[in-house]
Amino acid sequence: MILELAAGKWRADVAPERGGNIVGLRFDGQNVLAPIRPDNADPYLIGSPLLLPANRTAGGRFRFEGRLWRLPVNEPKSGSHVHGLLHTAAFSAAERSDASVRLIYENHGEIYPFPFRMEVVYALSESGLAARYALTNLSDGAMPYSFGLHTTFVEPARFSVPLGMQQERDDKNLPTGRYLPLNETEEAYARGADSRGRAVSGYYTAAGDTARIGEYRYRAEGFDHWILYNARGKGGVLCVEPQRGCVDALHRPDCPVLAGHETAHFGTDLSRAE
Repeated sequence: MILELAAGKWRADVAPERGGNIVGLRFDGQNVLAPIRPDNADPYLIGSPLLLPANRTAGGRFRFEGRLWRLPVNEPKSGSHVHGLLHTAAFSAAERSDASVRLIYENHGEIYPFPFRMEVVYALSESGLAARYALTNLSDGAMPYSFGLHTTFVEPARFSVPLGMQQERDDKNLPTGRYLPLNETEEAYARGADSRGRAVSGYYTAAGDTARIGEYRYRAEGFDHWILYNARGKGGVLCVEPQRGCVDALHRPDCPVLAGHETAHFGTDLSRAE
């Protein structure tokens, strides 16, 4: 089932049963986010999939409060759990209008070993798309997590993202635990660069909340990292991914944690650049 939203020159297609993803976003008939295509089988390169836990968890296991927890290893080459399973969950539509929809999903251990509720509101206006996310721990105990959006733009001629430090990676794309200054190429990503014809990939702390993707501004609230990826320069896409918690956060002492019944709020706004 696809829910269609419309406001002004903006159109959006929302797929509740595909992780509550925006599987199409257009302005004046032009795709802003990568849409569903028959030749694209990669679920992360469509719209803006929700990720929990975000990116990679080394070994598919982690310890929290003295207990070992396991996640399925779905990236054999790195031996990691990657991107979580929230993007596969079936959300229900709680409210809907011509320009907005509120979606809800509750996990009771099916996709993550801690119970939680994710509530998503998408709202179109003449200004663009506003998305709001509320993650609630449904248990009395604490819940470790990381949360991100694999926001996949149609590749622009130019982009800039406010990057801070790079999270160093090994040959399996797993963090080493060190943060390093940006190199010359990454400094260009922060100032403004063209991703076409080159591979773009990296994990970074956020040095600001607003990226520019071609003719659009993408503002993210509640996140502290940016992830960049463009399918090795061959997919015609650029993923600019806001993330709360670093890559492999569940192994880090600064991993985000929700107290019992606590809610974390996140938001993004996508609009035309002035």
